[in-house]
Amino acid sequence: MRYAAIVSAIVLTAPVGIRAQVTTVDEGSFTIYRGAASIGRETFSIRRNVNPGGDVFVASAAVQLEDEHIAPALRTDASGAPLAYQVEVRTGSQVQERLSGQVGRGRFSARVKTPRGESAKEYIVSDGALVLDDDVFHQYYFLALGDRTGTVPVIIPRRNVQLAIQVEPLGTAPVSIGGDPITARRFKLTEPSGAVRQLWVDDKGRVLKVQLTTQGITAVRDEPPG
Repeated sequence: MRYAAIVSAIVLTAPVGIRAQVTTVDEGSFTIYRGAASIGRETFSIRRNVNPGGDVFVASAAVQLEDEHIAPALRTDASGAPLAYQVEVRTGSQVQERLSGQVGRGRFSARVKTPRGESAKEYIVSDGALVLDDDVFHQYYFLALGDRTGTVPVIIPRRNVQLAIQVEPLGTAPVSIGGDPITARRFKLTEPSGAVRQLWVDDKGRVLKVQLTTQGITAVRDEPPG
């Protein structure tokens, strides 16, 4: 069994004795560009498990970016706050990194395996923190979920950091998705380093386009949300 399938099975499993109702919030794919050149693709799904113990979002993807294959799986509460996160990064058949972490009591605790060995990571995270891992684009849904603006704490697991990102709404703008014009809400995200990202989402918060301005990378949805 491929690791991505294992991750999805782990994250999607509901507690014993609880039968969850699962609904699809969003699914689709992005083409990833550097400038005008296509360099990768992300296929993703976001599902909501409705159960008496509290709703849980499950977001997973398969990302191919140049010679890397990234398999992230995120579980959050109803507000988008992370509960657990796993990701594997491969180059060809070689596993470059495998991270498995949980958030609890104000800390992100993770175990990381690389070709050099295994290590434990732990650091304090702020209330309301979100996960936005590098090179993974569907996770921006959780930023739009709560209409967050101002200073937003963001966990970047593979960098092993939390950043205070400034989120500024820029109004609405048309975006062409699969040849169809869609009116999108647009946001500017600025890291403490000055690195800038831009985000376009539809009226339900589903991600249409992400631009990593400083890096010259853009991810554009292939088809309009269903």
